[in-house]
Amino acid sequence: MTASRLEKHESPLAQESEPVTHYSKPRKIILLIVLLAAWVLANADRIAMSISIVPMTQEFSLDSRETGLVLSAFYVTYAVMNLLAGWLSDRIGSRRVLVFCVASWSVFTALTGMAWSLGSLIAIRALFGIGEGGFAPASTVTIAEAYRKSERAKPKSLVIGAAFLGSAVGSGWIATMIHSHGWRFAYHVLGAVGVAMAIVLWLVVKKPPVQAAGTRQTRPGVKALLRTPIMRRTALIFFFSNLVMVGLMSWMPTYLVKTKHVNLMAAGLASSLPYLCSFVCLNVVGWLLDRHGQKHERRFLAGGAFSMMVFMALMVTCSQLWTLLTCWTLCMMSYTFVYGTVFAIPLKRLPDGMIGSASGVVNFGGQLAASISPAVMGLLVAHYAGSFVPAMLFLVAAGAGAFLVAVTWRDGERTA
Repeated sequence: MTASRLEKHESPLAQESEPVTHYSKPRKIILLIVLLAAWVLANADRIAMSISIVPMTQEFSLDSRETGLVLSAFYVTYAVMNLLAGWLSDRIGSRRVLVFCVASWSVFTALTGMAWSLGSLIAIRALFGIGEGGFAPASTVTIAEAYRKSERAKPKSLVIGAAFLGSAVGSGWIATMIHSHGWRFAYHVLGAVGVAMAIVLWLVVKKPPVQAAGTRQTRPGVKALLRTPIMRRTALIFFFSNLVMVGLMSWMPTYLVKTKHVNLMAAGLASSLPYLCSFVCLNVVGWLLDRHGQKHERRFLAGGAFSMMVFMALMVTCSQLWTLLTCWTLCMMSYTFVYGTVFAIPLKRLPDGMIGSASGVVNFGGQLAASISPAVMGLLVAHYAGSFVPAMLFLVAAGAGAFLVAVTWRDGERTA
């Protein structure tokens, strides 16, 4: 399959009629609530490592390089699984993929609480990434199954916005749980909640509608999607942006504890503020995308990337805790303009039969960056004798990369 196959879909919004959804309005509301809860849980599980890594480094005597490896291990398998799960969701529907992902990541979340060494931590985190990696593209297909094209950006922004809500909840909750019961107990609780969530998803998400033989779409593979300029550019913008996002998410609690001398519980609670504000901002972005996004994607992408770079640079110079938290919050809110837009592009521009694979390609770019950023930052902190300045400058450079790619974006560009 080659990129030329996509030429048949060069203007999907014009060629493809609005699909008739098989979800009633009340069922859509229930579905959205359950997907939102599942995303909150997924990101609470993920952010838990950023908080619990502080006591883990003491228990397992980890240096900055080893800490970076633990933080990055999850994202390697997570990135690869995005491609497979997106492709699979397009072919068998999202329901089975979603349930498998939630059930498997929950098992490995619980197993994290049983880790006994650096090697076991890395192995469990890598297996955890297999479960979580398929959830994002599968949930995108679920949105496509339940909503018309013209109304998808808002529910998608609400659902992926739970990444920030889950990070906010996870940061505060895990810090409190560690303070009261220790980090191992917290992972056991998160694992049990996840198994219950998998059961709920199985009951709420419908099987995909069966298409008549004459109406089935030709589905280009991942390789064909990667050959298209618009998908490569979208994935590359998300790659650079996620270097910043995941770098901050992974290392900021440690940075607050070690350089600002904030205790772990306060660091976890302080980390909640940027995520809560980003959740609100992303839903505003989704509303704007449904109304104006198709003709102004470049403004959303370039403006968000530029602001993210500026506020990241200001973070390097902040000496006061309140100014640091303000710039961190504004940096994360800027990121939501990129984040919301890159995931709206497949939903808005591509036929339904390609959405899972396309979302997997976009998210693969972002999660490839996520597998790199924590490890690189750990190496830089170790190399410069505990100084976080070079690591933060690395994130500034990543923001500049996102901006430079974003300014090459052409609104209305063909998907082929």
